[in-house]
Amino acid sequence: MTGEKLYPKKSRTYLFLISYGILAAAGGVLTAQSLTGDQSPGNAAGFMLVFGAGMFILTLIKSRKPLVLVFEDFMEVRQSRKPDLVRYRNIISVSRKGKDRLVIILREDGSRREVTVWLKELEITDIERLDVFLSGKGFKKARD
Repeated sequence: MTGEKLYPKKSRTYLFLISYGILAAAGGVLTAQSLTGDQSPGNAAGFMLVFGAGMFILTLIKSRKPLVLVFEDFMEVRQSRKPDLVRYRNIISVSRKGKDRLVIILREDGSRREVTVWLKELEITDIERLDVFLSGKGFKKARD
């Protein structure tokens, strides 16, 4: 699994892309309708157009970035604003808290730190492969 990139669920991404696209299209139609009728466009129509188009672009960009990068000596988790670097040698244990998160406990500078991988954002096959990979590294086996 070394060198792999795990991306967000496609179904979840497509749902948001469609929603924001419809919102932007509705705003565009309302704006065009008011302009053809020699009226000034309403604030709501402009907001719908700008917000829908902006969120569509941001969601499209975010969906193309991997959430988890697996390398030879470390793993990078990018599910929050600040990416978490997980070195395999610092891992104390890996446990599965419920069905939607994988908690990795690290030992860094004499203190313990938890890194959470949110599984609901990943594909099921990627979840299983990540679980097997981390369990095969010799750490405590991930449990349900």
